[in-house]
Amino acid sequence: MARPSAREKLLDCAERLFTEHGVRGVSLRAINAEAGLSPAALHYHFGTRQALVEALLERRMDELMLRRREILDALEAGAGHPTPRSVMDALLRPMVELLAQEDEAGRRYVRLLARLQSDGELDEAFVMARYRAGIDRVEPLLQRALPEHPASLVRLRLLLCIELFMRALADWPTLAATWRDDEPALSLDAFVASLTDFLCGGLEAPVAEAPPRAATAPRAQERRA
Repeated sequence: MARPSAREKLLDCAERLFTEHGVRGVSLRAINAEAGLSPAALHYHFGTRQALVEALLERRMDELMLRRREILDALEAGAGHPTPRSVMDALLRPMVELLAQEDEAGRRYVRLLARLQSDGELDEAFVMARYRAGIDRVEPLLQRALPEHPASLVRLRLLLCIELFMRALADWPTLAATWRDDEPALSLDAFVASLTDFLCGGLEAPVAEAPPRAATAPRAQERRA
């Protein structure tokens, strides 16, 4: 097996350290030291911290987006209307396949995504410029699957689903092992099935009536009158 290049060593170490401590919690010097390289190595290969984060995203994101595009193509070409479950499958399946195929490396990448999202370290302009097409196709499909729901509510629930499943997949072994004390841990497939049930329940929940507006309190002068 070929030895990893200096660039790959830096990416592996940065991915692990950023996941554990956050992007702002790790110095570039610490990444160089963890990789066993000179203090100038990271600057030579990436230049800036932001360029390093973007390189980490690019390492697997293109493959994930290509797989999602394939699933969305098949979904759009199918007969009938999409269902919330089929749309959630298009979002989840590429990441689930990564977890299944690459085990710890795949899980580390998903955990990095969840950490960047949680910490607000995802550069929105970069992500939208490179990977927006996937979400832009998902939202209209979900609106078709939920025609009785207002578009603004569908969008909100979609964003909530993304936030939730990112965190859930990032820590799925721990969650799967604690569901029942007297039974074995769930497999990845069983965990994802349960997660999808939960997400679809939220997406399909009835639209709640807006609460009545509180009456404006009378002004002091009116009360005295």
